Amino acid sequence: MKTMGMLHPARVLTVPILLALGAASAQSYDVLVSLTADDALASEAVRDEDLVRHAPAGGSHVQWPSETLALLAGDGGGTQALYLTPGDIDAIDDDGALPAGGGLFFSMPADQGGFKDGDILSFGPAGLQVSRPEADLVAVTGASDGNVDLDALEIEPSGVMFFSFADNELSTILSGDLPGQIKDGDVMSWVPGAPQAEMVYTEAQVDTLVSHALGVTVTTTDTSGLARDPASGELIFSVLSPTANDATVFTVAGGGAIVSGHAEADFGFTTAPEIDALTVAVSDFPALTVSNGKPGAGAQLTFTVRGAQPGVPHVVLAALDTSSGTLPLGGWGGFALANDLLLGLTWQSASLYMTVPDGTGKGSLLTVVPPTMPPVDVVMQAVVPGAGAKASNPLVLELLQ
Repeated sequence: MKTMGMLHPARVLTVPILLALGAASAQSYDVLVSLTADDALASEAVRDEDLVRHAPAGGSHVQWPSETLALLAGDGGGTQALYLTPGDIDAIDDDGALPAGGGLFFSMPADQGGFKDGDILSFGPAGLQVSRPEADLVAVTGASDGNVDLDALEIEPSGVMFFSFADNELSTILSGDLPGQIKDGDVMSWVPGAPQAEMVYTEAQVDTLVSHALGVTVTTTDTSGLARDPASGELIFSVLSPTANDATVFTVAGGGAIVSGHAEADFGFTTAPEIDALTVAVSDFPALTVSNGKPGAGAQLTFTVRGAQPGVPHVVLAALDTSSGTLPLGGWGGFALANDLLLGLTWQSASLYMTVPDGTGKGSLLTVVPPTMPPVDVVMQAVVPGAGAKASNPLVLELLQ
């Protein structure tokens, strides 16, 4: 297996960038969500670990597929048979750093690969890493059982964190609706370095916000996602509740309201979706997905780009590894492929690996895994060559594994 070599700068989101984002988002903004269970959109399947981008004036598509998260998580420097694929994502924060993989912070709903369900994770040069350990959240919330499951996360540019837990927790220092108890609907904040977190909204107050938004009385909500409205500056959130709005995005503005264009029906999921994680989609790049991340010999594969520039050719390139240095490009923020023999071969035959997105920004490329292919990891990335070059997310194919 190959070791990751992609470099990810520290998270930075300056005030000018925030102001520009706010101006661009005065009417609307895209969100990024993960679901509690597998679902589907009209044109693609959605796994519970995929991250889906939704535009209020447009559609939804998988922007961060599992194969991209696995590539960024790494294979333990070749010590693991396969790349570590997060089993699910239940808290996310996208800060827009470039390359985009360096700006994603998240948590998983269960311990996996030596990481805890209360850890805040990110991607670094060596793969998946702990950005903030669960022990810090245990300490500042006084969780008396010594462990917590992080369920929602918003990290401000200042570093201040807003968060919620997946389960009710007894606490020695915080109280929500009941003395000495943190509920799964409570929203807390913490300034890193401060001795303890603070209660921002209790579960009952979140119930009131949702009830006002829906015009019906709602009780016993679990806050499942948190983010910051880039235009108004208000918190936005999602909940799991006894209603048909578990994939609706709410705002605290006006005493509680549905964020325009982000009601559950607007997303286009085909079953009964529940948002498991929520953030404002700051990173913007053509999204590359593949029909099967672990294909066998002779298998047909379909590569699809979505959210791409219509009518502009995209070349789907391949390499056996990621680059140890990052060539800056628009979109994802860098060219992630190693300059090896496979990259040379696909570049020389670029016309065979080209797709031209239609008016909706979708383009597809069909190929077949050679029947004589040995087990190997291949990294893929779609690139728009020439002036204004940009790149999609990279992803890994674990062939014959």
